[in-house]
Amino acid sequence: MDNQLLNEIKEIFQNGSEEDKDALSSMIKGIRKKQRGECATYLSGITQVSSQFLDDGSFEVIIPIQPLIENPLKMTHGGITATLLDTAMGSMLNLKIAEDKACVTTELKVNYIQPGRGKYLRCIATILHLGKQLCFSEAKVYNDKDKLIASGSGTFFVIPRT
Repeated sequence: MDNQLLNEIKEIFQNGSEEDKDALSSMIKGIRKKQRGECATYLSGITQVSSQFLDDGSFEVIIPIQPLIENPLKMTHGGITATLLDTAMGSMLNLKIAEDKACVTTELKVNYIQPGRGKYLRCIATILHLGKQLCFSEAKVYNDKDKLIASGSGTFFVIPRT
């Protein structure tokens, strides 16, 4: 297994494009970040997301646009945009509820406004309702020129953390 993986990586470096090498580098760096505990999931490490609460209480998640997340039309894949919305809303809710609980998505609605292009996408999530069993949130995704790319809302079920 180890030799096969090393041979595949070597082949990418010998025969791959610069874009292939950049994508591989992003994946390796993301896995290393997960190993070091710098991010909670491989996906957040690989996609290089960053997040923070804003002064107004909303929650911001930023993802750089890179070939790894683009579709064949050279725009951010719609599934990545949906994941960004879900991540922003779910992460914010999980940081607001009791530590022995977790919010999981039960419903996600996404409205795509325009293609996700530019240097990064920025998602801003807000809480509509923080309940004991159900939570509701909404979020908007903007590009680096502050143009609305997508909006969404989600329903989250509160479960015991195991």
